Amino acid sequence: MGSLVVPVENTVCALRRLAPGAALRSPASPDLRVLARALRACAPAELASARPGTVVRVVLAAQSRALDRAMTGLFGSEAPEAARLVRAARFSGRGPQLSRVRAEPGLRAAALGWASATGARLLAASLRGVPLVPDAADGRHAAELAVAALLPRASADGEAVEVAGVAGFLEARSLRVGDGGFRVDVLADPPVELAGDAPVLRALWWNGLGRVTDDLGYEYLIVGKDPEGTGVVRHWCHPRPAPGATVLRLESAGYRGESLRLASAVAHGTSAEVLVKRELTVRLADAPGRTPS
Repeated sequence: MGSLVVPVENTVCALRRLAPGAALRSPASPDLRVLARALRACAPAELASARPGTVVRVVLAAQSRALDRAMTGLFGSEAPEAARLVRAARFSGRGPQLSRVRAEPGLRAAALGWASATGARLLAASLRGVPLVPDAADGRHAAELAVAALLPRASADGEAVEVAGVAGFLEARSLRVGDGGFRVDVLADPPVELAGDAPVLRALWWNGLGRVTDDLGYEYLIVGKDPEGTGVVRHWCHPRPAPGATVLRLESAGYRGESLRLASAVAHGTSAEVLVKRELTVRLADAPGRTPS
């Protein structure tokens, strides 16, 4: 499968009213377990103020691991900052990497440049020896790490169940229900033609599903989504539909695109971002080999 992307804010909201049968992993790190519990009461961006010390430790550990990988030269980009870091690491001594970074001026300067270029703000502050104060972005990063540690693995296994439903620009192509959850393929087919001299949609990019609920009021975790460049976006959700649920409501995360006024396009080329919400209702039809559980 392609790279999976999880909508963290919606997944965090779903943690508070999951459908029955949802099994989550237990994070190995005590700090991640603390953040996972905290996310049941606060939004990702609020973690920095709710658990500042824990957020600092989790984010700093992740940024330090990224620094370790970058120092090997086997990971990361070919940016000048990364190249300088690799060269400095090759001429440094032995021992724990973070200790070497703090002790050797040349390596420390290269690490600071890399941290600043990559947005590793807490790591840069640690190398400078200034107080570590997390912000909302650090809280979101910590939430992403905690959610990734909680979610079950995405799996394409499961029996095929036929579904149907169309609303707006969305069309459900297939739904596969397995023991650990379900997979739904959704086609986004937005209009792309130009007409008239009023603002019209010229090009759209669908962000995928942002929320999945059922008619009983339960919500489902979007474990991952995998766009394949064909117009169909595949989503892995957890857990399987709740007993008694007959309808799934698939809410679009929105379309982003350009709007263009033809009369002024040549002179000004005006454009703006648009957001279009759509909801798709899918009925869980009974199929051979499937019980309504």
